[in-house]
Amino acid sequence: MSERSVVIAGTGQVCPVAEDNRSIAEMVLEAVESALSDAGIDHNDIDSVVTASVDIIDGLTASNIAVTEVVGAVMKPETRIAADGLCAAIHAACQIWSGAYDTVLVVAHAKTSMAPFQDLMQWAMDPIYLQPLGVDFLTCAGLQAQLIAAGDPGAERRWAEIAARRINAVSDNLSLTEDDILSSPILASPLRRDMCAPMGDSACAVVLRADTDNKDGRPRISGIGHDLEPHGLGDRDLRSWSGLKRASNRAYTMAGIDDPATAFEVVEPSCLYPHEEQLFLAAAGLDEKANLSLSGGLFSGHAPIVAGLSRLATASKAIEGIDGKALAHGTWGPAGQGQAVIILEGAGA
Repeated sequence: MSERSVVIAGTGQVCPVAEDNRSIAEMVLEAVESALSDAGIDHNDIDSVVTASVDIIDGLTASNIAVTEVVGAVMKPETRIAADGLCAAIHAACQIWSGAYDTVLVVAHAKTSMAPFQDLMQWAMDPIYLQPLGVDFLTCAGLQAQLIAAGDPGAERRWAEIAARRINAVSDNLSLTEDDILSSPILASPLRRDMCAPMGDSACAVVLRADTDNKDGRPRISGIGHDLEPHGLGDRDLRSWSGLKRASNRAYTMAGIDDPATAFEVVEPSCLYPHEEQLFLAAAGLDEKANLSLSGGLFSGHAPIVAGLSRLATASKAIEGIDGKALAHGTWGPAGQGQAVIILEGAGA
């Protein structure tokens, strides 16, 4: 690996809301300005920009064009990634390790209130076998949960307990029980409404910087990994996230981690449903004692594409100034088709 260190120099997030009346550009601008301020720089200090967005979510052709000015990509190199924002961060880190750039701005956005999300996701499925059936990403998640729960009568109650714990962690006004979760309406059997992380509009920006001495003690990226499984649901075992296992093992090897079960002070996975936590722990080589989603995870609200980059920003802030490691995870596609992992190391107090 390159001798250059890549540090998280600044972060900014627009927390997901059910419907943001601001335009995409206004929403992204807030996240970018916050990240630049956190890093103590301005647009003139940015060498390159990497954005993450998907046209079908925003209902726009080339959705990154809507944010070209506010991310500072006019007359500057810009790369657009049509996958989770954590992949954009990996791409940006590789740009810095290569020596091409010193400071890169990474931005992810999604405005799901622009159109019915699950209806649009039908167009991301196989057009011959699945689109005529009305299969969408939620349907895929329900099918996956069914396969995992088969022969395990306690699975749904266990998932309800996980969902209640996550929801209660991010709300001062709620104290839901397992029975409360299990009494909510079924959306895609066996997944119930309150087992699903709420979705909204969001943007996240992260400044990555090359650093040799890291005088301000920002967390550095020590490991990366990503993997993409076949798109066809019948071409992979939905009962496991084998792509995540490969991605995390690559990141562990790069970071010199032999025992992931005891390595992390913070673990921020992109899990939209409780059964995905089960898949995540098994694939990443972790157990239930892991410091998982201390922030409440995506149950505080999420937006597709933004989720993984937001996990990176959250994990970075959690270990800033301490001597410890954090794991950030992103996923995209039906039933966790794509998987990405970034390992961070704190610089110490």
